[in-house]
Amino acid sequence: MPLSPPPVVFYGASGYAVALRALIEEWEPQPLARVVAYIDDFRGDGGEAIDGVPIVSFAAWRASQRDIPIFVIIGSPSARRTLVERVTTAGGRFASFYRIESPIARDVVVGEGTMILPYASIGASTVLGRHVHVMPLVSIDAQCTIGDYVTLCPSSTVYGRVVVEDDVFIGVGARIVNESDGILMVGTGATITAGAVVTQSVRAGQKLTGNPAQELRSLAAGRRT
Repeated sequence: MPLSPPPVVFYGASGYAVALRALIEEWEPQPLARVVAYIDDFRGDGGEAIDGVPIVSFAAWRASQRDIPIFVIIGSPSARRTLVERVTTAGGRFASFYRIESPIARDVVVGEGTMILPYASIGASTVLGRHVHVMPLVSIDAQCTIGDYVTLCPSSTVYGRVVVEDDVFIGVGARIVNESDGILMVGTGATITAGAVVTQSVRAGQKLTGNPAQELRSLAAGRRT
């Protein structure tokens, strides 16, 4: 007889949270978890619910559900970091969502609070940090390192020897491709917009767009001249 899936509280009550709930509660061959509450700092404790699951305040979670692990379901890396720190200060703990099975290599290292959604492919000896979001159809090559609080949107690709530092956002269909013998670095807090193709290292805080990828501010300045 299959075990009942463990309870989890989602910090976030957006459409993103609702979609993730459907995935983890319907995961085959058995669910990863069941969502028992959503935390929302604006709508909490107002009597609202999503498909029967209540939307509560952070204070209500802390008072009565702090023993239930939280998953912070916020797409922005910096906002996710802020909420994780808030939960940690309150004495909370975190859930992770993934199963190590093909096409995810068995020696992949996965940090606390990280999710790897179905149809992602992750090569051998890859390291994923804490509170990373790996969405469907993401492809990460072998021996890559993904830092804490990174978001990899659907159909994005990290190919070759790549180190993605903390708080990086990689948009839908973006590609980071390293065909050199060295390491391609994507610096802390960088943003790679949807569909961008990156073939060289990215400085911390840069926002790149286009194919080949260019810094957004430089591209905008070029269009004004």
